[in-house]
Amino acid sequence: MDKLDLVSSENKYNLLSGRVALLLNRFLSQQFKNKGISLTREQWSVLAVLWKTDGCSQQMIANSTSRDKPSVTRLIDNLVKEGYVKRKSHENDRRLNLIFLTEKGKKVEKSVMEIVDDTIEKATNGLSEEQIIAIRDAFQVVYDNLNTNIK
Repeated sequence: MDKLDLVSSENKYNLLSGRVALLLNRFLSQQFKNKGISLTREQWSVLAVLWKTDGCSQQMIANSTSRDKPSVTRLIDNLVKEGYVKRKSHENDRRLNLIFLTEKGKKVEKSVMEIVDDTIEKATNGLSEEQIIAIRDAFQVVYDNLNTNIK
């Protein structure tokens, strides 16, 4: 393998290892903290599902956020403690918990989404719409490739 192949492999690895995603998450968490919002990016992702579909199951949240059920349970436990969501048993199946936003969870949506939108704007500054679409499409291909190979 010559030096150009090595650099190319390193660049691919850095791209796929999530270095950008890690920095984006760190920046987003910092922005939440600066605005006095006590949410992690993981908690925000759960709330984002509920802002679209309030009263859904933990399994739907797990599927929508690509997380396993135990980590979603922990996230929801913390969101319950902080007053953002509440659990209610399904009326026909008491084993099934549905997750609902509280008033606090509903109220925080606007300010959180403003921070998220601002973060995305800063992260994509200098990129054309075509470049953003190309990046999105490329990551979708990588995601699909990996997802079909996971057993």
